[in-house]
Parts: sequence; structure tokens; C-alpha cells
Amino acid sequence: MKNLSVIFALFLFLGYSAAYAQSETKTEKKETKVTDVNHEKKVNINQEESAKPWNEVCPVRGGKVQKETATVEYQDKQYGFCCPGCDSKFEKDPEKYSKNLSEDGKEFIEKN
Repeated sequence: MKNLSVIFALFLFLGYSAAYAQSETKTEKKETKVTDVNHEKKVNINQEESAKPWNEVCPVRGGKVQKETATVEYQDKQYGFCCPGCDSKFEKDPEKYSKNLSEDGKEFIEKN
């Protein structure tokens, strides 16, 4: 009977340890996701606080600037974009793409 009690206690301990290890791993993953989400929120908040895009049309594709997309600073101006991906294209050659906008940033004139 003692052996059965010891085996049962050991079984419970090992089961609890395994369950705890799994929950700890899941918690770590959740915390990482929360950190990532918080980081994205901080980026968005900083973008909103830093400056509103001066342009109304995207310097890469010519579409209307969307508030949800990232902005890029170039020559003391915040450039907005029509969709995700345009910001990275702009960053590769900002001089080329900045020439696609009229002086007031309201028209796409595509000079390249």
C-alpha cells in the first residue's frame, strides 16, 4: 500500500511538473506576443505624435495616403504612403521618389 501511495504521489508530481512546464512555455510565448503588440502600438503612437505626413498622395504609387501606414522622414518632411511596402521602397531611394510629388504634395507627377 505504501508503494502504491508513493507511486501515485510521484505520478501526480511528474504530471504537475509537466503541466507547469507547458504553461510556463505558453506564458512566455504570450508575453512575447504582447511585447510585440506593445512595440507596434508604441511605433504607431510615436508616428502619430511625431508628425502628420505633409503629402496627400503616395510618392511611390500615387495613391491616397492612408493613416494606418508607416511614415518616413526625409529632408525634414514626414512622407506618408498609400499601402504597406511603399515606405520600404521609398527608403531605398528617397530622392527618386520624392520627385514624384508636386511641391505641395497633393499631386503625383511621376518624374522617374
